[in-house]
Amino acid sequence: MLLLGKAGLWIGFLAALVAVVAFLIGRTPDKAGRQATKAGFYLTLLSTIGMTMAVLVIVVAFFAKDYSFAYVAENHSTDASSLAWLYTLSGLWAGQSGSILFWAWLMTLFSGWLAMKNAHRDDGLPAMALMVMNVIVVIFALLMVMTEGNNPFLATPSEYYVNGQLVGAASQWGMNPLLQHWAMILHPPTLFIGYAGLAIPFAYGLAALIVNETDSGWVKEIDRITVFSWLFLGIGIGLGSVWAYVVLGWGGFWGWDPVENASILPWFVGLGLIHSMTVYRRKGNMKVWTLMLTALTFVMVVVGTFITRSGLVQSVHAFAEDPVARNLFMALMIATLLSMIIGIIVRWNGLKNNTDFEALTGKDAMYFLNNVLMTIASVIILFMTVAPAIIDRTYGANQYEVIARIVGIIYLLVIAVCPALNWGSTDGRTVWQRLRLPLLISLIPFLLLVWEWMVNLRPVYADMVALGGENAEKFSMYGPFLYDVITLLGFFLACFLIVNTLMLFVRGVRARAAGTGTGIPSAVGAVLFKARKQSGGYIAHIALGIIVIGLIGSVMYVRSGAFNVNNEAGTKIQMADYVFTYDHLDSETLTSGDVVSTAVFNVERGGRSIGQIGPSQTQFAVQGQVRLNASVKSEPLRDIFFVFNGMTEETSSTPAVLQIDVKINPLIWFAWTGFGLMMLGTALATWPKKQAVSR
Repeated sequence: MLLLGKAGLWIGFLAALVAVVAFLIGRTPDKAGRQATKAGFYLTLLSTIGMTMAVLVIVVAFFAKDYSFAYVAENHSTDASSLAWLYTLSGLWAGQSGSILFWAWLMTLFSGWLAMKNAHRDDGLPAMALMVMNVIVVIFALLMVMTEGNNPFLATPSEYYVNGQLVGAASQWGMNPLLQHWAMILHPPTLFIGYAGLAIPFAYGLAALIVNETDSGWVKEIDRITVFSWLFLGIGIGLGSVWAYVVLGWGGFWGWDPVENASILPWFVGLGLIHSMTVYRRKGNMKVWTLMLTALTFVMVVVGTFITRSGLVQSVHAFAEDPVARNLFMALMIATLLSMIIGIIVRWNGLKNNTDFEALTGKDAMYFLNNVLMTIASVIILFMTVAPAIIDRTYGANQYEVIARIVGIIYLLVIAVCPALNWGSTDGRTVWQRLRLPLLISLIPFLLLVWEWMVNLRPVYADMVALGGENAEKFSMYGPFLYDVITLLGFFLACFLIVNTLMLFVRGVRARAAGTGTGIPSAVGAVLFKARKQSGGYIAHIALGIIVIGLIGSVMYVRSGAFNVNNEAGTKIQMADYVFTYDHLDSETLTSGDVVSTAVFNVERGGRSIGQIGPSQTQFAVQGQVRLNASVKSEPLRDIFFVFNGMTEETSSTPAVLQIDVKINPLIWFAWTGFGLMMLGTALATWPKKQAVSR
């Protein structure tokens, strides 16, 4: 089995390497060149087959519990629940070498799909794009075949593997218990699909420069796959946030951890790329911006794996330091940027915009500002993330949130106003005529949010500042006036974005109904499913406004406290108008030997019972680790978040004490709902049009 896996890996590596050579030979405009290009397509498919074989070998080894594979021995799941088989499958991407193999395999799947899709073509664009994709595959495969730490096909040392069983220290090997959660079954693969797919716009952008086809054709070919990849990257980020919320136990879904930052950087730059591609495709403008953003997006993708393996930063998500991986991925990032810059310089004369920006009051300018904001924000966050290694300074969540709030407010304003503008320029009177009604209607949801803020959110500020400590610093860093201004401005712009976008959609539906003579339901369906890119964009913009409302509440107005609760039924703790009464402690031993301890509390609000909440922790028998299992009780406008951190020993003089953390997270379901809606809108925009059948 090990030999078969190694064979698949080497086939994938060598086929990709020879494919690169074949595509380069294919640049010659003769019969030999055409044959070499055709061979490159077949070799790309062979690389896909080889990597697929390697992945299947690892998967079979996991399900067969073949601990002769060191990777399987170190990353096998010990879970005994109904999800055990999915955790077994997720072992493929749970460790360092497996995740590299999984990523490389996904890259070959995209390459194989492109090869099959374009094998009939004799123009150079897809061939050169596949050449670039194969270069990237070669680099990933090279890392696996030249270093033991990244090779998933190493044998378990004989002293740890006897008669098919792990012995000695290896008997405690296994998947990190923190990863044995349903969200982590889906988080890495969706994230890696996004990572792998975002290599495609870079490959096509560089290919367009190589073959000197810099019209909008290459953008039209890959715009949907770019949005598709960005969609999956977003889904991966969202699932990672869910995991962080309920497993890490700190009560939030985003902590500005270096690896969290690494995942969102390509998402931000990719967002700028998608908007830039729209202008390139429709107007023939922003060509240089688009090409550079393809490279920068891919660089930000590589930054993620660079950070997790370089040892430059400390993170709960990071792997062990790997100097070879660090140097190889650093070289890949430099080569990506240099190749694109050189290509742009060489083809500069063919990259002039079809039209220039006429004014700052045009859609062109707003799209440009969108790109600038996303790029600058990403570069700043990247610098702050790696600052501990560069300037020996660490930035905390408060510093990141200053940047996020400033950029967020400007960005909300840009995308809320942009739909009211014409391409080129728009006079002030026209802008006002288009925006005054949405501005007026926006006051209705805004005033509702102001009421919620005055009654339930604003008191949190005063209470948390009065408690002192780290939480007080988080609240008081701006001062009360500026904190209020940020809140209210954010709420209003979010409402304005939602209302203005909804009105655009309504106008489109009414125009469709009037123009076709159909009813409103038919017009809604037509707008949604026939103009999918536009309606998907509308949905995504509405979702962003909803997310912002959720972020303001669940990040800026979290009420939190730590409590020591005597292990005696009836002990009460109180936070705001909630009373939590300790009921009992459950202990259950699972068939795997893991022990789950659950602290059960009755919950009352305003003297009315609203049920029970039961945070727990799992003591894993094999790994000897403890995982916190937060318990979340959701209400329409808030989450009650409970974490059971453990219990002190009982003595003759003192009872045992449970250590409990409690948070009240307001408006958090706006964030979750908005993110889901954004992914739905993006999926709609990605869905391909039905191709006409030739007869």
